[in-house]
Amino acid sequence: MTTAGRIVNYVVLALGIAMIGYYFALGFAVRFGQSLQFLWLLVGIAFVARFAFWAWADHAGRIPQSPLLLPLRIAFLALVALFLIAEVLILLPGLSEPPAGLDCIVVLGARVNGTEPSGALRNRTDLAGIYLERNPATIAVLSGGQGEGEEITEAQCMYDRLVARGIDPARLIREDKSTDTSENLRFSRELVPEGASVGLVTNNFHICRALGLAKKLGWEVSAVPVPTSAISFPHYMMREFVGICYELVRGNIKL
Repeated sequence: MTTAGRIVNYVVLALGIAMIGYYFALGFAVRFGQSLQFLWLLVGIAFVARFAFWAWADHAGRIPQSPLLLPLRIAFLALVALFLIAEVLILLPGLSEPPAGLDCIVVLGARVNGTEPSGALRNRTDLAGIYLERNPATIAVLSGGQGEGEEITEAQCMYDRLVARGIDPARLIREDKSTDTSENLRFSRELVPEGASVGLVTNNFHICRALGLAKKLGWEVSAVPVPTSAISFPHYMMREFVGICYELVRGNIKL
């Protein structure tokens, strides 16, 4: 193995260890069992195994020689490049500044742990509260049904938190039937006054997909992005790539 090859192999080892470490850090800091969290562990182990194989082959003088190796490496690098470009495109809408004075904001739901909001839902609700305080004429549609492990609907959880914050209940509309982002948008649209200017309140990593789904519905909306915690951000960005690919295959997103 050449010196460059050994350097690449050690980079692969470092990435593998980092992914495995991140899997456990995310689990202890937030929770284990999050959607697609296992991929960090799986890919990390694959990278470490790749390092071990090539280190053994180098030591034993059995470096594989195959005409397929170069095309496979090119294909892998192309996939990595595609992933990184997609991640940039996913992130860009989440960096936009929300317009002031919207007639309505739609707050997209997230997981409720029993009756308490998850970190994502808490952050979305709190930012919605700040927006409503700064824009007294704005109303809010709180969108989210009740899923497994949730004792109340996501809409009710957001409603309770905003009312406790001092927001007038008359400004809050609960949409409590939706189970995913697509339904969030379809059901919420029915509750928004005709011709109203609308902003979507959701996490910065989620804005791109939400806007794409809204565009597919022919609904012109603005982004009201919510910051994401540093420990969760890499995971959600990876998961969002999978989510957008899934929606593209289903034809639910219009770019």
